[in-house]
Formats: sequence, structure tokens, C-alpha cells
Amino acid sequence: MRKTCIVLAALVLVASGLLRAQTPPCGKAIVQIEGPKDYEQFVPASPEQVKTALLKAIPALGAKVHKDEGLHIETEDDTALRQAIQQMNKDSGVRGKYEGLGALGKIVVDIRETTQGAEKGSLLHIEFHKNGFVGRMGGEGYSKPLAEETACLVKLLSANDPVKNPRGVNSQNPSPARALSLPEGTALQVFLLAPLYSKKAQKQGVGETIQFEVAEDVVVDGMTVVRRGALATAHMFEMQKSKIAGRHAEMDFVFDTVAAVDGQSIPIKAEDEKARGGRHNETVHNLMISPAFGWMAKGSEVLIRAGTGYDVAVSGQHTIQSGQ
Repeated sequence: MRKTCIVLAALVLVASGLLRAQTPPCGKAIVQIEGPKDYEQFVPASPEQVKTALLKAIPALGAKVHKDEGLHIETEDDTALRQAIQQMNKDSGVRGKYEGLGALGKIVVDIRETTQGAEKGSLLHIEFHKNGFVGRMGGEGYSKPLAEETACLVKLLSANDPVKNPRGVNSQNPSPARALSLPEGTALQVFLLAPLYSKKAQKQGVGETIQFEVAEDVVVDGMTVVRRGALATAHMFEMQKSKIAGRHAEMDFVFDTVAAVDGQSIPIKAEDEKARGGRHNETVHNLMISPAFGWMAKGSEVLIRAGTGYDVAVSGQHTIQSGQ
């Protein structure tokens, strides 16, 4: 059974209570630019699965897709996203002029099917190209961190598409049909399916559905009642745009349901998750450093990386039909 360790997250969270816990993808709270500008990595998954993970990993490097030509992807810089990542890294103790990020430029990725030994998979080839005129200062090591984040998501998230198959990954050894009681407070962990970025979330607004997948099978009396890869949902409860005077963006979401093996939508609960860019006293900090210009400084956006894990619990008691 899969297990995920709880470590410090790379976001400032405002919440209280025992149920709230956040796990950064693969236990890596900060993605920093390091290593060569060109990098290759074998990933034991199909090119399509690797591409899906790659598209979810790209925002973690402060970039967005500029060109998508099948298994050839090119990115460009996202200024607001870079600012948000730099602020989060700075608040997490990263030092240096660029707070863990490097030069401006584009990332070029090619994916092809290959084998390593007897194992089938994909070769991920990544190159970084600096801008020709601006943003040339700083490191060029985007390729290895992007490859590692992609491989992390391939390993972390199931190959199942929970939107198309909300019940999750089918077991090779299905349980016999049996009515089981799913107790109140049964714990499970869910992973965020796609990056959650405040600037994009504002376009959908309050009420937007946020999709997660279950991290591992939930077993009661030796029977699986919720499968790995099953769909879990939350909705955006409240959000605040980043504003001048260093007021950072905020996102507050509430968990709703998870799909059981028999297709039921089971209510789940956790403390409301409120994520905010930068530190809570950043407005005061800006004004203390520069009283004349602090009010002009705009706050940061918020990015929550794909694969971020949350601990939730079943709300109420439910009867589940196993063996479905």
C-alpha cells in the first residue's frame, strides 16, 4: 500500500484543526533551478502519460505552454507566476537574487517512446534556451528540475482519469460483493490533479470545482471501499485578488465528496484550506522597508502544485457495496 510522508509545504496556509494537513508533491516543498541546461531522463510510462504529467509540472518552474505539437512542447515565461514562486521560495528561506529561479527563456521538451533494459517507457529530453536580449542573468538549470517534477507526478498520480472513471483504478483481484459500513471519520489522502493558480482561478470564480484523486485504496474489514485514483472534489469558497499595498491573492476551498467503489458520492470534510501568496505581514513589511513606495507594490499570486496532498475524512456513516 502506498504511503506518503507529511513534510513542510511551500505555501502559507491559514487554517486550524487536526484534519488539515498538506503534503508537497513527492515530499519536495521547493523546486529550485539547478543542474545542466540540457537533460534527459527515462520515465517508466507511456509518452501520453508522461506528457500529461509534464503539462502539470511546467507551472512549478514559472512557465506556461507556448507551443504544443504532440510530443514536442515549448514554454514561455509567466511573469506573475514567477513572482509568486519567488515569493514562496523567499518565505521558505531560499536566498539569492532570484530566490531559486534563474534566467528568462524558453524550455523545449521532446518525448519519445523507448525501452531501458526490458522496461518500456519514455525518454524525456529537455533543453533550456535563454532569451536573446532580456533576462539573460541567472542560472539555466531548468531541465533537470522539470524532468524530476514530471517523473514525480507520473509516479504519484495514477494512470486513471478520474473524470472519465470516477471509481478509480480497477483491482486485479476484486472483492466479493458485500455490504460494508464506512465509518464517520475514516481517513484518506487526496492529491490535487492539476495546478491551482489564483490568477486563472479568478476567471472561474467562487464555486469552481477543484478535482483531486485518492492517493491509495481505503480498506474496511479487508475490503476496498474507495480505490486509488478515485475522484474527489472540492469547490472554491472564497478568493481575493492580489492588490497594491502588497496585498496577496488568497484562495479558500472546501472539500465536498469522494467516489466510492459502488459509485456513491461520499461526503468528505477537512478544515477549509486557505492559501495565500507571500507572508501574512508582507504589507507591513513593504511599508517598513519603503514607506514612500510600499503602497504601490502589488502582492503575489498563489500557486499550488499538482500532486499536492491533503488529509481529509469521511463525513457521516455510509453503507458501501464492495465488489463493484
